[in-house]
Amino acid sequence: KKIFIILLTILLIGCQSHKTVEEKSLSKDITLSFYYIQSCSECKLFKTKVIPLLEQTFNEQITINQYDLDDEGTESIYDSTIDQLEEFDYEYYGMGPFIVVEGYFGKLGYTEGDEDYLIDDIINAVEGNELSDELGAFRFMYK
Repeated sequence: KKIFIILLTILLIGCQSHKTVEEKSLSKDITLSFYYIQSCSECKLFKTKVIPLLEQTFNEQITINQYDLDDEGTESIYDSTIDQLEEFDYEYYGMGPFIVVEGYFGKLGYTEGDEDYLIDDIINAVEGNELSDELGAFRFMYK
């Protein structure tokens, strides 16, 4: 019995994930606006998985504003944002998730696993470096 308990304990400890978040430093603070739709599964995933990761990665250097695209009060904020983006395709107007790193770029859509590319693109944008091709589809740069 004791051996069974010891093996079970080792097995359970071995199955736990201990992924640590590497904190990153930016040369200046940023604001990220997250436009979402309540019924959107990708939006929910971004909200529960990526927003906490971004907050842990950038600490006080990131401010995250969340806007419900179904809320009429969001429309003027959203319109103001997309008016500042180059070649925004209005075919995608009102779709989410829409992630905007204010002053740098907006990215429509999210696929699980893209969070590391997003973090790298945030760093590259702030530091004036070229952004990755990984998230190039549906990315709109600021004018």
